Amino acid sequence: MNTMLDSTLAERHRSEAQFHDRKYVTDDAFPRHYRYSPTVPVLERMLARLPADLTGVRVLEYGCGDGWITLQLARRGARVSAFDISPEAVAQTRSGLAAAGLLHRCSVDVMPGEQLAYADGSVDIAVGFAILHHLDVDRALAELRRVLAPSGRAFFAEPLAGNPLIRMYRALTPQYRTPDEAPIDLPRFAARAASFSRYAHHEHLLSAAGALALAYLPGCGRAVAPVQRALMTLDDAVLRVAPAAGRWAWYSILEFDK
Repeated sequence: MNTMLDSTLAERHRSEAQFHDRKYVTDDAFPRHYRYSPTVPVLERMLARLPADLTGVRVLEYGCGDGWITLQLARRGARVSAFDISPEAVAQTRSGLAAAGLLHRCSVDVMPGEQLAYADGSVDIAVGFAILHHLDVDRALAELRRVLAPSGRAFFAEPLAGNPLIRMYRALTPQYRTPDEAPIDLPRFAARAASFSRYAHHEHLLSAAGALALAYLPGCGRAVAPVQRALMTLDDAVLRVAPAAGRWAWYSILEFDK
């Protein structure tokens, strides 16, 4: 990398670290609808694509946050290496693992996704939730491919750029995100993933994203989760018949085979 690129990436990392340090120590870092865990169903579907028994499997977790996913991976028996750009997030993940008696089986480090401190071919499975869109994607994918074993696989769940209503919401609420993040543009992303032997994507939260409006109506918060899950069933049917409608979805699960 040249000096200008190094400087730009370093500034991006500082901005991301500062934002996420604040996010993990304050209660007002999330919009109201996040009180109802709207992306958890997508996370559950992503994790369901991994083997139920991960005993001895070398799993790399991108952007571990407060460690909720890290705990699930460790409980499945994985040998987990996790990282986050935020020192506060890493501290919370380590604390949670220690409380569960699992810290000795995991390594958790402060690290950027574009400059991984792991050996070539040292990872069997990589996972990440809402992390790639915070990174310099081309550099991050090159590093991902480098650290994956020859038969390695990766699974990421990421927000998408195709829905104009979601784009408008993002533009109106910049306080909830970092300035450099950019949702995934699926048509363009395929070319960026061309170095992998297989790349696939699975869209979620099409009509189901609309359930989040209930979070802003008095007395309707408890309806968010059941309505959202019902609409996800509808979305599944729609996307089977008309997969192109996925361009309007909020999230996609991305899969890579090295």
